[in-house]
Amino acid sequence: MRNKLNMTLIAIIGLMALPALGDDSKPNDFSKPYVERQTFKGKAYYKDNNDWVYTPAFAKTFGMPPENIYPDLKGIEAAAFRVEERSYQDCGLGGKAGNCTDIFQCVTDVYIDEAKYALPWATSEQSDWLSSYSSMQWLQAPKNDIGYYPKLPEGVKSGSAWPFVRSLRPFADPESHLEVTLQENSNTPYLEDVHSNGVAIYGYKRKAIAGLTLLTLDYNCLRRNSEKHTVTFRLDSWEMVNGRRKVIKRFHEFQLPDVFHRKIDERVEARSRRDSEYYKQLLKTK
Repeated sequence: MRNKLNMTLIAIIGLMALPALGDDSKPNDFSKPYVERQTFKGKAYYKDNNDWVYTPAFAKTFGMPPENIYPDLKGIEAAAFRVEERSYQDCGLGGKAGNCTDIFQCVTDVYIDEAKYALPWATSEQSDWLSSYSSMQWLQAPKNDIGYYPKLPEGVKSGSAWPFVRSLRPFADPESHLEVTLQENSNTPYLEDVHSNGVAIYGYKRKAIAGLTLLTLDYNCLRRNSEKHTVTFRLDSWEMVNGRRKVIKRFHEFQLPDVFHRKIDERVEARSRRDSEYYKQLLKTK
């Protein structure tokens, strides 16, 4: 009886430390700078789970801590990386229906000042998100309309016979109407355009905050090439010529520096170690 009472008291004390439902003043008091809102003051608060890199101007605007400032950031004002759980699991591992593991995704937000770098939008939509964040990914409507695969905006044509469809597709050359996609070169030491990976766009919001446009990207659960330090991203229109990608026109380029990628590497490595231990346990119990 005493143990049960102790557990009840612990639970009540724990609940008292939590922000009250509907009380936005505690975790979301944006009248205070970021550093103050992210400082523990003896009560529950919402802790930012992103790793950041940003320009001095971005830090000044939002009251960000100085340790993540990178004055030489090119093509963007800031980037934020995190690891998120997907809304489904991988099950049936080891031949047992109940053996499941969470699926994670690596997400990077980039903030772009379109007053400096105009982006080639092919849609008038101000925001959108990929259906992998919602239940719509499991649905198929009549006429083979599958929510998981976003369509090209009307009038836009793809430069490839195998288009990159598991991504939002909001960009195109306004003159040729050829689709513009995002590529990065983290897995190769070379700068050639043919050595690159397509980057899925999970979501976007134009002029999201302080006039900055937010792009949410599927990046980067893959390991970098050992010779790659700064990783370059490019918004290009392109066509396949003799089985190789030929860039037609470049619309924007930005870079993520090594200091930021080291944080990504640490986060992904920690997750990989955790998953490895889980799979070992499944093998033992098989």
